[in-house]
Formats: sequence, structure tokens, C-alpha cells
Amino acid sequence: MASSTAHAHAVRVEKTSRTPQSAQPAADTYRSATRPPRRQRAAAPQPGTAPVGEPLLAHDGRQLLLRAIQPGDAAALRRAFARLTPEQIRARFFYRMSELSEALAARLSDPDPQTTAAFVVVDADGAEIRAEARIYVDETTAAAEFAIAVDPAFTGQGLGRALMLRLIEESRRRGLAEMWGDVLAGNHAMLDFVRHLGLAPTIEHGDEASVVRVRFALS
Repeated sequence: MASSTAHAHAVRVEKTSRTPQSAQPAADTYRSATRPPRRQRAAAPQPGTAPVGEPLLAHDGRQLLLRAIQPGDAAALRRAFARLTPEQIRARFFYRMSELSEALAARLSDPDPQTTAAFVVVDADGAEIRAEARIYVDETTAAAEFAIAVDPAFTGQGLGRALMLRLIEESRRRGLAEMWGDVLAGNHAMLDFVRHLGLAPTIEHGDEASVVRVRFALS
């Protein structure tokens, strides 16, 4: 698991939730927070259309897509959270959570583009999220805090690296000077991961012995 935390940012209300008016769902609507909906036969692609997202090939050959998160990803984000181990959840959020609520999943899937950029790696058919990463921008300091989590069945497949490089790219596009993240001192996998990205991070040990801060200079 390659993961970091965004402390309270991960659970803050990023923007007011909008609930569109719609008809009541049919009685057989699939509502499981942990199991994917039954896959239906895909419609034939229309001429000139392409999968939404950038093709990403996992190290073991699995075909995936990297794209920006979308409001419709909320249910898949809850299922992705349910697949994380307790250790991964604590590493990502810095405290234990038993589930990702519908309200929080909706907010995380519909971030404010002025302050947040979030990306996901999904299956080729878009059904499941295999990794998620985001930055929270502080314009006053020209810096962004990062957070990332990878499905335990997909660690070591290059997803984390692809997402971190995308976050770096997005931070630079916004003219930021630094991207940083707090990591549990015992999360050796994450610390080893950031050291081998080829981006020469600075790793600082602060007053809190259990946490280290990873900084990437962008200029």
C-alpha cells in the first residue's frame, strides 16, 4: 500500500452537496456499498468514441484508465474504501474508519476545482476504482498537500507512481512551489515509495515522532 494522509482535509466538507431531483429508484436498484453492480453487456462503441481517461498498463499487463474523479464515482469510491485494510485506512486518514459514508464519498467525488484536484485509476470498463490520489491547494503558501491510496490487490503495479507524477504535473500547472504530505513514521512502504520516485523529496521529522513530512520542491 502506498498511501499518505491529508489529516482533516480528507473529511472536511469540500463543497455543499447537491442532490438532483429524480424519480425514486426501481425496487431492484443495486445499493451495495461493498460489492460492484452486476456487469451488463456493454453497448457497441460509436464511431469516433474512446474510453474516458488515459490508458495505463499495470506491470502485470492489466489494462486500466487514469482520469479525473467524477461525481458519479461515489459508489465505486465507497467500494474501493471497503477493500482497504485497517492499516491502509489509518495510513490514509490518520485514524480508524469503519466505512466511507455516502455523504463523504459524494463530497470526495465532486471536489471544488479551485482548491482540489483528484484523480483515479479505474478498470478498463470504469466499474471499479483501483487507486485514488488528490491535492489540496493552499494558495497563500503556493503549496499543495497530497493524499494517495491504492487497492491492496494492485500495489506494486505502478498505479501509485502514475498518480503521484500526475499530482506533481497538476501542481506545477497551477504554479505551485511545493507539494507535501504527512506520512506515519512507521509507514515504511510509503517512505520507500517516495524516495524512489526520482524526485528527490525532503523528509522531515517534526515535533510529533509518529509523523514525518515529505516535501517535493516543484520549482
